[in-house]
Amino acid sequence: MEVFLVDDEQRAIDSLSKLLKTNFEGIEVLGSANTIMEAKRGILETKPKLVFLDIEMGPESGFNLLENLDSIDFHIVFVTAHEEFALKAIKEEDLKVKYLFSNFLSKNKGEHKITLPVAEGFEFIQVDDILYIKADGSYTHFRMKAGQKITSSKNLKFFEGILLEYGFFRIHNSSLINLKYIKRINKTAGGQVIMEDGEELGISKSRKDEFMKILSLK
Repeated sequence: MEVFLVDDEQRAIDSLSKLLKTNFEGIEVLGSANTIMEAKRGILETKPKLVFLDIEMGPESGFNLLENLDSIDFHIVFVTAHEEFALKAIKEEDLKVKYLFSNFLSKNKGEHKITLPVAEGFEFIQVDDILYIKADGSYTHFRMKAGQKITSSKNLKFFEGILLEYGFFRIHNSSLINLKYIKRINKTAGGQVIMEDGEELGISKSRKDEFMKILSLK
């Protein structure tokens, strides 16, 4: 597994690198960066499979890196720590973080989770529990199987790059759906998808052919 490390503290990067190499076979650290711009350049050059990304980087945020990338074709582990944990980790040359979150946990066991930046902080949800996602300007609204709606401050394109390989398809500029929860497709009015909760979502003309091919209906 090729990884890239992003943290504004070099000693934290050194500790994490040592921890990974010591405890996990097959880990290759391709590089590291202390700033968002260095990280962007390094990731584009090395093309890692997994990025360990510090959330709090001085005046910057790890999420700024994701916003500056045209596409996200790597797995992500978000890392952050309260000061007392960070200092202890550096002193002991170990990494003892308060939180260690992954946006890619398990594709095979239905345990994959996604991290949603929300107004109050972060929400962690099972990908399999998402019915569909609707755009609202720079925000997105997630409709879940249980009926609840969760609003995130990231745009639809951001989540599209993460979810496409998990059975999602963008049927319209404003709609990204989980294909397993389609209840019916209507050909009237240009084409509509009826989801399991009864929501009717339009299919754009530019995406209709590809959508039908994916469903093997054409």
